[in-house]
Amino acid sequence: MTKYYVIHVKDESAGEYPDTYDWDNPCAPSKLREYIREHNDFPPFIPKLELEIYDDPEFNKINDFIFGPIKKFCISEKVKGILSNFNLPKHRFYPVKVRVPKKYLGIFKVKKEIESPYYAFFYDSFHISNMDNCIDFDNTIVTKDDLGIDKSTKVFFNNNFDHSLDLFEIKLSWMTYVSERLKDKFIEEKVSGIEFSEVNERQYVVERPNPKLVWQ
Repeated sequence: MTKYYVIHVKDESAGEYPDTYDWDNPCAPSKLREYIREHNDFPPFIPKLELEIYDDPEFNKINDFIFGPIKKFCISEKVKGILSNFNLPKHRFYPVKVRVPKKYLGIFKVKKEIESPYYAFFYDSFHISNMDNCIDFDNTIVTKDDLGIDKSTKVFFNNNFDHSLDLFEIKLSWMTYVSERLKDKFIEEKVSGIEFSEVNERQYVVERPNPKLVWQ
């Protein structure tokens, strides 16, 4: 049986959409989400994706994974090549323009585009690659807080779960899970900007559903 880990993207390489981004663009990220919700599939257009690395020594590294609003992950070409050899949910790789702040004449700062390609590794676990049929809801335990929000869970999978999957997400969790074989490959290739934890090991300051996963 495949062992899975939680993958976390570090914020030492982080950014946001530029202030000048055209949110009304017909290929804006919101249009991508709207199309998927309506059609349960990827759109025929390529979304316009841009990212500016923060001008802060604590967050301005150029890693293989960049933390920010690009969904699901903003990744380097190196990571794209690695992922192409693994079993993934239905997905697309969309180009992302990544810019970093650079000093000009030692005084003024300009945003310079990184020459190395970056991509959005995009998949959808709600409308396209829904895994509800893999969960034994009769035995799955969900605890809700006072606001009715899922707080802690114990998720049981049934025999429909495909153990050849190397990456997946489920509705009852905020986490992204990767197989041990994919984790080991990332480590072997010295992929930067990520870390791993055991399932149900790590929680955030603001508690998010990080369930214990149980396979039958």
